[in-house]
Amino acid sequence: MQNETSTLHLFPSSILEDDVKHPVSATVPILSIAPLSIAKGGDVLAVGENGMGQMGMSSNIAERQNAQPVPKIPEKIVQIVTGPLHSVLLTEQKNVYSFGCNDEKALGHTANDDDDSDDEDKAYFGRVDFSKVITDKNEQIIQVAAGDSHTIVLTNLGKVYGWGTFRSSTNGPFGLIKKNRIESDPVEIHVPEKIIKIASGHDFALFLSETGQVYSCGNGETGQLGRLNRYTCEYGGRAGTERLIQPSLIQYNRNGLYEKDLMFEDIFASSHGFFLKVFKENHILAGGLNNFHQLGFESTEPVYFPAIVPSLEGHQWKKFAGGLHHTLALTNDGQVYAFGRHYEGQLGHENLDKHLVKPKLIENIPEEVCDISCGNHVSFILAKSGKVYSFGDGTSLQHGHGHQDIKIPKLISSKYMDIKQIQMIAVGSQHTLFLAADTAASH
Repeated sequence: MQNETSTLHLFPSSILEDDVKHPVSATVPILSIAPLSIAKGGDVLAVGENGMGQMGMSSNIAERQNAQPVPKIPEKIVQIVTGPLHSVLLTEQKNVYSFGCNDEKALGHTANDDDDSDDEDKAYFGRVDFSKVITDKNEQIIQVAAGDSHTIVLTNLGKVYGWGTFRSSTNGPFGLIKKNRIESDPVEIHVPEKIIKIASGHDFALFLSETGQVYSCGNGETGQLGRLNRYTCEYGGRAGTERLIQPSLIQYNRNGLYEKDLMFEDIFASSHGFFLKVFKENHILAGGLNNFHQLGFESTEPVYFPAIVPSLEGHQWKKFAGGLHHTLALTNDGQVYAFGRHYEGQLGHENLDKHLVKPKLIENIPEEVCDISCGNHVSFILAKSGKVYSFGDGTSLQHGHGHQDIKIPKLISSKYMDIKQIQMIAVGSQHTLFLAADTAASH
C-alpha cells in the first residue's frame, strides 16, 4: 500500500505549548523495523564500576579499568541494554538475563536478591521467568530496553511486558502499570496497537506502533512524555498517576508544521528526552529536558510537546543517542555530530568554551562509523571494523581510558578489546557493556 501522507511543509518553528496535535491514523502502510539484535550471538565485556553488581561480576570486584568478560552467562547474547545501575541481556534462545541494582525490582527476578547470600558469584545475576505472562509458544522476545528502575521487553507479536517501576525526582517510585505498585515479575503493559519498537529513558518509555504512532508512559516532569503540559506533567492533573503510567499517544507541536497527521518511522530515547523521525522524511521532532541544548533548541526550557528541531534540518539522520545533558547524532553516511553540554569532553571537541546549541561534526574519527552510544557524560563511537572510540568523563572508568577525561575520540585498546569485534554498546551511569564477537567472525 502506498503512503498517502503528503509532503511535510515547514514554517517558523516554536516550542510553545499551544496548538498541539494528537496523531491520528488514516489509511497508512504497515511499518516494520530492522532487527535491533545481531544475527549471531556473541560474548559480553564490561568496564567501569561494579558497586551494585551491574557489570555481572562478583561483588568482590569493585571496578575494572579495562573491559573484562562477564562470567556465568550460559548462552550467546544478541542484544545488550543498560539502565543506570543494571544490565539486561537477550540471548539467541530468546531468554532474558539481568544483573545489578534490584532495589525497585528492575531485574525481574528475586531468586538471588538476598543481601545475605553466601554465594557472591551468584548474587544479582539471574534469568527472568515469563511463564506466567507468555503462554503462546510462538511468542518470542525480540527487543529489550531498560531505565532507572524499570525494564521492558517487546515480542514478535507486538506485545510489551515489563517490571520494576517508574519514578520521579519529587515523588519517588509511583508504579509501572498500577499506582504505587512495584512489579517484581513481568506484567503486560497494554498498548492499543501492535508495537514494533520500544525505547526507554531513565524514567519513561516510548512505543512505536506499526501504523507509525508513538505512545509514551512514565514520568513526565521535564516533558519526556510528550503529551502533558507543564502544569499536569508531574502529577497527571485530575486523572492523577494513572494518566502517567497508561500508555497514550504523544501530542506533537504544530507551530512548526503544516502537515495535519504525521507518521513516525523511528524513536530514540535519551536520559530525559527523546527524538522522533518522521516517516519518509528527514525531519526530526524532539521533546523533554533541554537545559543544556541537548535537544538542539536554542531555548533551555523543557519541551513538553515534541516540536521540529530546526538545527537538525538538512541531514539524513540514522540514529540519536543521548546522555544526561548531551546528544550524539549519526547520519546515514556515517558522520557523527554532537551537541549539548561540553564540560566533561563528551562532545568530542577540544577547546570548547560553551555548550553546543547546534550539531557540530566530529571530524577526527579515523574509521567508517556504524553506531553510537552515550552514558551520562560519556560517548562511544563504533566503527564498522568493530573497534570502539570513546570520550568524556573518566570518573567511573566506564570509557575504558582510566580516570582521565578524554576530549576527543580515542581508540579503546586492551587485552580483550584488541582481539574482539564489538557489535553493540550499552552504557549505564557508571559502567559500559560491549557485545563482542571473535575477530574471525564477520562484523
